[in-house]
Amino acid sequence: MNLEHDWPPVSGDYEVKDHSSCIAICTLGKKIEVDADYAIIGTCKTENIGIERVIINIISNPNIRFLILSGPEVPGHLTGRSLSALYHNGVDRDTRKIIDAEGAIPYIENVPLEGIDQFRKQIELIELINKNDPSIIAAKALELLSKDPGEYANGAMWIEFKAAVKSSRKSSMSGDVMLLPEYGVILDSSSSLITTQQTHATVSEHPSSTVVEVQEEESGTILFVREV
Repeated sequence: MNLEHDWPPVSGDYEVKDHSSCIAICTLGKKIEVDADYAIIGTCKTENIGIERVIINIISNPNIRFLILSGPEVPGHLTGRSLSALYHNGVDRDTRKIIDAEGAIPYIENVPLEGIDQFRKQIELIELINKNDPSIIAAKALELLSKDPGEYANGAMWIEFKAAVKSSRKSSMSGDVMLLPEYGVILDSSSSLITTQQTHATVSEHPSSTVVEVQEEESGTILFVREV
């Protein structure tokens, strides 16, 4: 297949190898060198704009039929789990929120619904989240090469990507905010206590007055918590 435009269309932290390959590899929060045949390999660190870039670069190349999701999960953003939720559940057609996503602000707003639909149909998601060993990822890529179903029947979908620097979406805190997911540390919005989430109880570790600031940048969403 001859791609009708320069590919990939969206810039990012990735490397291109062979655009005719059926495999894309996302290593989430860490750049990992993998000795394998693939079309593209790169990181994805945010659960909104980062995932949008992945979608657009994949649906513009119908040769890509597998996406290997590997590397370390991104704390706070939970990009890997959010991308998995997108693949399995899609987005709410009105709010554009990824259904059942665990990330901080998992909204896909700069990709049309038909682009999201094509992404979910075009690829098979292979979940190796938190697998950082290049040999494991390479072995999975080799296995998938033998299962290549061929070019996606609907062909390439090209989308002009323009992510706003400042998002118009306003977020309000109506529930607890997960500050350190890997340690179960949350901010209780009703009491302004920083607490530890446990299986059957929530124990206050450090009562304090806090302010949560959400800043939207081109690279994604940043959550700041400071004491006052």
